[in-house]
Amino acid sequence: MKFKRQYLLIAFIACLVASLGAASAWTQGWNAPTGQPNSITSDGVDIFSASTSGLASVDPNGTTLWKTSNIVSSNGSAMKAGKYLFIGEGNDVKALNKTTGAVKWTSTAPLGAGQVAKYILVKGAYVLVASNSKLVILNREDGTVQTPVTDFTSTSEPILFGGYLIGGTSTGVQAYQAIMMPDLRISSITKSSNSTTAKIENIGLGNANKVLVKWVVQKTDGTYRTIHISAGTINAGETKNITITGAFNKGTATVDPYYVISELNENNNEKYFS
Repeated sequence: MKFKRQYLLIAFIACLVASLGAASAWTQGWNAPTGQPNSITSDGVDIFSASTSGLASVDPNGTTLWKTSNIVSSNGSAMKAGKYLFIGEGNDVKALNKTTGAVKWTSTAPLGAGQVAKYILVKGAYVLVASNSKLVILNREDGTVQTPVTDFTSTSEPILFGGYLIGGTSTGVQAYQAIMMPDLRISSITKSSNSTTAKIENIGLGNANKVLVKWVVQKTDGTYRTIHISAGTINAGETKNITITGAFNKGTATVDPYYVISELNENNNEKYFS
């Protein structure tokens, strides 16, 4: 009887599938008139299409939100969605407002004259821009150049993996580590009646080891005190709170005060509080 029931169930499923026929195939949900895409990406909210006629943004229902005349380099593939929509346009790199398509900033030929911005990667607060032979790192918020232009060979679109920048060469896969540096900063300092806390962020591309935080603080009696606190390891993208106990009027906190750690940006390590 058990075998018979199983046989009947299988026979029923077979008949159901046969009766569905073509109706069980994929059907078109919508079609947005963006022009023939060379490349499509998404930020998890909307869809962005690059074609030979420009850029377009489409919502999940197929409604075209905006179009621009920006032509993305490398047959449309130099496009990444992050906080903004980042594109390579010829030798230049641009960040676009994802809601309107308006240009937030333009970095003019950051790789140098004649170097097409072919590949774009986004990691934390930075945008990595590469051609087939050069690489440079830009600030995500304003497009300013953060590193010297570096020799970088890649025969395919590079990826970030395991603390390395991975590219292709004529003989195989090449990993680059030197540019995967950390960037430590103090994003905020919070003071209470008996303690003060600094929020330390690593907004860079690599992990930071043996991180030291130096406090120079004024006590309530007007005297000053210097305090060193070990923050240990702060991985890329990680945040740590470092707290000192006591009542202080004002002072400064500095992460990596003695420049032991090589960073992408050495000018954002100190913060004042009062």
